[in-house]
Amino acid sequence: MSKRYKWGLIGASRIAEEWVVPAINSAPDSEVTAVFASDAHRGRAYAARNHIPDAYETLDAFLRADIDAVYVSNTNEKHAPHAIAALRAGKHVLGEKPMALTVADAEDMISAAETNKRVLGINHHLRNMATHIRLHELVKSGELGSIVAARMTFGVLLPAANRGWRTDSVAAGAGVFFDLTVHDADLLHYILDTEAQEVVAMTANNAITSREIEDTVAIVARMKTGTIVQITESFAIDHANTTVEIFGTKASVFADDVLLQRGGGRIFVRRSGEQVEERIEHINAYDKAVGDFNAAIGGHGSPSATGHDGLKSLKFALAAREAAKTGKSVRL
Repeated sequence: MSKRYKWGLIGASRIAEEWVVPAINSAPDSEVTAVFASDAHRGRAYAARNHIPDAYETLDAFLRADIDAVYVSNTNEKHAPHAIAALRAGKHVLGEKPMALTVADAEDMISAAETNKRVLGINHHLRNMATHIRLHELVKSGELGSIVAARMTFGVLLPAANRGWRTDSVAAGAGVFFDLTVHDADLLHYILDTEAQEVVAMTANNAITSREIEDTVAIVARMKTGTIVQITESFAIDHANTTVEIFGTKASVFADDVLLQRGGGRIFVRRSGEQVEERIEHINAYDKAVGDFNAAIGGHGSPSATGHDGLKSLKFALAAREAAKTGKSVRL
């Protein structure tokens, strides 16, 4: 029996194959039934490998198909135009980050969703991890007191299979700002329940990316609450865990190995010289993202990260990039 919501994929991507397709198909009310890829041969092979019934060679034909929702995960510069086309065709859209490369395009996506009364979500999956939900709860409950500062490290050695356009194509939105900064910005907004007020940044190139593209960045941001945030992100670090640290007036919290796609990681709360590990029941962040999105289609709640959330994270990344380029503080 066919499930309630039929999903189509724009982009035969690795992230869809490894994480999103299994999440959609494992949900009780949805299944992937179609894929569109710009390379027709790749699209057919992808469909066969993932047991997707239909592979389309043109976007127009794909958008005329009997599908309810679309997941967009092709190269960054195509996110906005393809999402807008799907929204105008009456499809709900879950877009991959960054939602767009410009604020104007992101705002056009939000407008298209509102005009056509469709659900728009952005796959900022990190806010769906159990570790980050707990960090959000610790901040919101006041257990940490007033938040003085926060620090994040998202350092990885980008696998060779994930390079290509992500490291070499300015036009496609390569580099750490569109790949990592948007994720960290959304997570900060979610955990701290505030937005950035101004940012400064510096970048470096360690030969992971092309010369004109940054592969490492250090950012300092002042949030609207006054909290100072430090972020270090890199495609060139092979020997570090990802971390989130939040320093409050009553307690501080340290989260380790928590910024990747899989669930996992540990959280320690330190107060009065004693450190206690939080008990975390880990979940699949992509299952939650799809579950929340399907519920939103049915009129219950909203996506885990909305189009407006995606716009806020994009603005942060663009401001950080401008700050690094100019050597000046940039206000949001």
